Amino acid sequence: MENQFWKRIILCALVVAVTMLPAACSDDDDDDSPAAPASGEQADNGNDNPADGNEPEASFEMLDLYDFTLSIQEGEPNLTLTQTVSGTERRLILSNRDGGSFIGTYDPVAQILTFDSGSTFVIVTINYFGGSDLDGLSILVEEDIVFQEDVPGIQNTFPGEGAFSIRYKNNIIVVDFVSDDGSPGVHMRFNDEPVIFYPYNDFIHLLDENVLVWQQKASLVFHVIEFLAEQAILSARTGEVIVAHAASLEKNGSITFDCGTFPSNADVDDLPTLAWLDTDESGGISPGDTFRWDFTSCWINEEEDLIDDLLRGRIDLLGRVGDVEQRDSVDFLTRFGFDPEVQTSTGVTYSNLVQTEIEGETLEQVSINPERTYLVSGGYNILFSEPAGAE
Repeated sequence: MENQFWKRIILCALVVAVTMLPAACSDDDDDDSPAAPASGEQADNGNDNPADGNEPEASFEMLDLYDFTLSIQEGEPNLTLTQTVSGTERRLILSNRDGGSFIGTYDPVAQILTFDSGSTFVIVTINYFGGSDLDGLSILVEEDIVFQEDVPGIQNTFPGEGAFSIRYKNNIIVVDFVSDDGSPGVHMRFNDEPVIFYPYNDFIHLLDENVLVWQQKASLVFHVIEFLAEQAILSARTGEVIVAHAASLEKNGSITFDCGTFPSNADVDDLPTLAWLDTDESGGISPGDTFRWDFTSCWINEEEDLIDDLLRGRIDLLGRVGDVEQRDSVDFLTRFGFDPEVQTSTGVTYSNLVQTEIEGETLEQVSINPERTYLVSGGYNILFSEPAGAE
């Protein structure tokens, strides 16, 4: 489970949101050589409502389908994932170069998020694979990649279809998601070499295994794509929450939700809070307003997974977009997201959000793994909108 960390970094915030809605020269020699091995939040009271007992106030409907665009700017603030392993700090810097972006669709009813073919981004790696690659790995979604959220069993969220490619220097890696006899996995190919198959459980752990470097890169890129899918879902859920709890936010300035602590009797403020900042001082939630998630010692304790997470830090949500249209006496949320008009900051900005894995063989015997602490900084812009011609 170690290398599912980008998905897990934001999983706590994601579950909160869900529960609130009640080339150059070739380096073939390098990548054909073995790589050196690298040394829900569910409410405690069992309900799906805020800790103060408030029910969703607003009456609105989600559309059956939304298009979305997730854009990661090149330059400050970079979207950066940082990890320290065996005393060495390693970083991933994500961006959309040359006007690229992640595009796709989100179905809130079926809970399916799809990254469309043609989506592109770049990963610069620092202290991975025995060094740094400032030219970056260029990623292209070759065939639509489909993620299903809230499916029982972690492996069931693994895409059963779609493909992506990785280009760097004179090399290309192609990864196809497959499901043979109901068992998810990938077919992978490096340049013109034969295709190899990895089952899900093996593929997701390749990054820190003693395998070929190109295989590590394929696993790494998948985790980043999965991380970005979680970001899109987080933003979608938060947009819904803001509309559903608008009255409480306007009245109190914030709403608070239940969260566990580690250890369970820790005397800490463990309640994640979504706060509203009236940016234009209009007295009500309006376009351009700012929101903020605050987490303090928030523990995900998933019954089906004994590697759990602590989360602390802040997520700022700037330049809120939220259009509600009435159709046949029903209010529909037709466009929403976070995209500031003045791009001095990103719409979704992580302020030193820290995630730490909790490991154990039983729920009574758990420990903190100090080498499994991850830091997210920087951010992205995201907008969900009604598909053209859908009205």
